[in-house]
Amino acid sequence: MNFEQSIFPLTEFLIDNKFSITKKEQYFIKYSTNSVVITIAYVNLEHLFYIHVGQNSKSLIELTPISIKEVFEDDNFRLQSSLTIDNLISFLKGIGKCLLLGDKKIFKALNEFSESQVTKYTKQIIQSQNIKAADKAWGQKDYVAFIKCIDRTEKELLAESYLKKYRIAVNKLQK
Repeated sequence: MNFEQSIFPLTEFLIDNKFSITKKEQYFIKYSTNSVVITIAYVNLEHLFYIHVGQNSKSLIELTPISIKEVFEDDNFRLQSSLTIDNLISFLKGIGKCLLLGDKKIFKALNEFSESQVTKYTKQIIQSQNIKAADKAWGQKDYVAFIKCIDRTEKELLAESYLKKYRIAVNKLQK
């Protein structure tokens, strides 16, 4: 894959929209204006482009089909795991034009979405860790530890079997 060739249409489009290239490496390019930064990185191993946008280099947020769907209410890329260069150009010519213009509200919305995704992911990891610890405690018949682990989970997300085990553990400790 020739990175230069694949991003050429995007480079042309962004230069026409007053962007300049401010950093360029083998599989990475950074486009900037006074109020917007767009970076494109290509990962050979995955054969994917990673696209980030922000008001400056410190506030970059990954632009994905999910973020476009949620923030821009644009479902055009719903069946894709990542964006292609053509997808990005199409998006920026349409509903995503506000990004090129540095619309602070849209960057704020993207940032809030990104933070909510991080929070959601963190909760999933913690839930998974607590369930794993509960399974280990149950296997060792350590009902006190099992109850503590289950108490740290979001119980409404648990399988019914954990709630039954929880009741069993409570009953065993009350005897």
